[in-house]
Amino acid sequence: MNVLCIFNPKAGGGKASKQLSHIKQLFIKYQINAEIVQTQYPHHGTEILAQKNINNYDALIAAGGDGSFFDLLNGYMKYHYNTPVPLGIIPVGTGNSLSRDVINNLKNNNLENFVKLIKLRHSKTFDIGKITTSQQVYYFVNMMGFGFTTDVTLTANKYKFFKSAAYIIGVLLNTLRLKTYPLEIEIDKQKQQVYNTFVTVSNSKYTGNDFLIAPHAKVNDGLLDVVIVNKISRLNLLKTFPKIFDGSYINSPYVNYQQVKKINFYSEQHKIISPDGEITGQLPVKIEVLPRAVSILSE
Repeated sequence: MNVLCIFNPKAGGGKASKQLSHIKQLFIKYQINAEIVQTQYPHHGTEILAQKNINNYDALIAAGGDGSFFDLLNGYMKYHYNTPVPLGIIPVGTGNSLSRDVINNLKNNNLENFVKLIKLRHSKTFDIGKITTSQQVYYFVNMMGFGFTTDVTLTANKYKFFKSAAYIIGVLLNTLRLKTYPLEIEIDKQKQQVYNTFVTVSNSKYTGNDFLIAPHAKVNDGLLDVVIVNKISRLNLLKTFPKIFDGSYINSPYVNYQQVKKINFYSEQHKIISPDGEITGQLPVKIEVLPRAVSILSE
């Protein structure tokens, strides 16, 4: 079995580099012939994939976090979409949200379990989200957000050495400087003007590893789960936040939760988006689901 493994040594706040020898040993143990290419800068993984003939591989693997898989996915969708090759993840990042959809009832990120999945070649089809901005097209498998959620991601990136706790730090610090902004939302050609705090558009249930951001989401139901939180006080945000761990926050009167196939967002303010935790692109955006668009090695 031949695989291309794009390894991000800076994932997990740099802690991923310590896992490389272990990953090599696991490949040997399971008789997987892996070409390991290390990334050197942000989005290098997408560039690496653009230069490869993927007909030479039985699977394409991202060893890193959700951002590493984002680069793999975007490289595949942009340069190789007509070649049916399964994608996979070895989670050595900060959030590792995708790993929870790859292995059911995941208790810990035991890397050997993910290498076993590669060897077994068992995959399932996933929906993905397509984001069209004025300058670029992006694809995501977990979620994208903007507003407060992107601010949290920016802060969490500075505290990656705390692993998943970095996102909790991001929430607390950004609550102190909470603000709203005017936003136009378009669904089924119906437009709505609001003062918004944050938006998330999810394909899978979790973000930041432990945040159950979209409790009704399924990775292959042909729908995206949208969370819209408009004007909310700091106190009510702090009261609502703990409920995100079990998903019950969607019952709050401040939260609008719905499922869509397409949705558009516009704002006159400069709002950066964060697909799968990557800070890239900005409003306005058009978002749609691509049903069962990719195969991912999974249980």
